[in-house]
Amino acid sequence: MISNKTIHAIDVCVLLAGQRNDVYLSTSELALRLGLSVSYIENILKPLKAQDIVTSLKGPGGGYKILGDVSMVSVWDVAAVFEQTLEDTAPKGQSIQAYELEFEQVVKNTLSNFVLADFVGASGLETKSFTQDIGRFKFKPMAAPFVPKAPNSVFQLHMSF
Repeated sequence: MISNKTIHAIDVCVLLAGQRNDVYLSTSELALRLGLSVSYIENILKPLKAQDIVTSLKGPGGGYKILGDVSMVSVWDVAAVFEQTLEDTAPKGQSIQAYELEFEQVVKNTLSNFVLADFVGASGLETKSFTQDIGRFKFKPMAAPFVPKAPNSVFQLHMSF
């Protein structure tokens, strides 16, 4: 019932919930911390923004953050953006088994009982700023220099054979 995209969306929201209220996280920072691609993070954040779970700020210092109080956003609120219920997906006229509906209800109730604030700090994800790791200018690390494995001079040429 729960897809990988939903699980990643919950991870994104927990990471955003762990930030201070005035801190926005960029998609590149989220991608780096979660080990996902930037485009995949953007595909997750677009429906979350449309459902008013996250908000965004453009420009330098911008990014995404949770909209509102993290103790009011349940995990099911995030999952419901990406998951459809059996009633939504079942063709008309086809009956749904009672045990399937009961199982779905158990999943909904369980995820509804947890809010994002329950997982902040216990997520195992680092909450320190990305800029602390690579500096405030966000330069990429330099590539290792290429060192040729050849004689340095004509006089060392005879030793290589």
